[in-house]
Amino acid sequence: SSGINAEYGDTVQVRKTVLSEIQTCLDRIVMSISGRKLLRYLIAGRESSQTHCQVIESLKVGEDNSVSKKDPETRRREILNAISPPVLSYCTENLESLLLDNSTGSLIPTVVEHASGDMTPLLKALIAHLTTETMESYPVHWALKKILNTEANLLRDLILDTVGPETISSWVNSNRGAWTVLRVLERGEVGASAKDALKLAGVASFTESKGRDALFEFLNR
Repeated sequence: SSGINAEYGDTVQVRKTVLSEIQTCLDRIVMSISGRKLLRYLIAGRESSQTHCQVIESLKVGEDNSVSKKDPETRRREILNAISPPVLSYCTENLESLLLDNSTGSLIPTVVEHASGDMTPLLKALIAHLTTETMESYPVHWALKKILNTEANLLRDLILDTVGPETISSWVNSNRGAWTVLRVLERGEVGASAKDALKLAGVASFTESKGRDALFEFLNR
C-alpha cells in the first residue's frame, strides 16, 4: 500500500492492474490483517486514525513524483473513486459476516466515513441487521457508535423513516440498544412522534440498564 498513491503517476494504470486485482479477491484481502490495512489506506488515505503515523511519514517521500502530472490529492481521489464501488458492494452483501468479528466489523465505519458513493444501501443493510440480540454484540455496537459520529444525519433519518416504533422500542430492552436509540434521538432535531412513541411504550418498564435509564432521563427533560 505504501507505493500505490506515491509511486504510480498513472492512475489509469493503477486501476487496470492493482485495483482490478484487488476487486477479484476482496474476500481474501478483508480476512487478512495486511489486506485490511491496504483497504484502509486506499479508502481513508493518510488519515491518522486509519494509518499509522510512521507509515504516513514514509509515504511523503513519494509526493514529489516527477513522473506524474497530477498532484497527490488528485491521484488519491481517482483511486478512491475506483475502489469505492466494489468495496461498498462487498460490505453491503457480506455485512452480517463482517460484523461477527471486531477486526472485520471495524471496516464498516471506515467505509461509511471515507468511501465515495451512496451509503444508503449499506446503512439500510445495517439497520436490517439490528435486533435486540445483535445490538448487544460489541462489533455491531461499536460500528453504530462510530457511524453515528460520522454520518449521523443519514443513519438517523433512515432509522426514523424505515423502522417502526415497536422495533425501536424493542431495542431499548438491551443496554447497548438503548444507548443507540439515545444517540439517534440526540443527533439534531427529531420529531415529537418518535419520542412520544417511546414514552407510550413505557421505557421505564423495560429491562433495567444504564442505557435505559439515560434514555428515560432524556425523554423526560
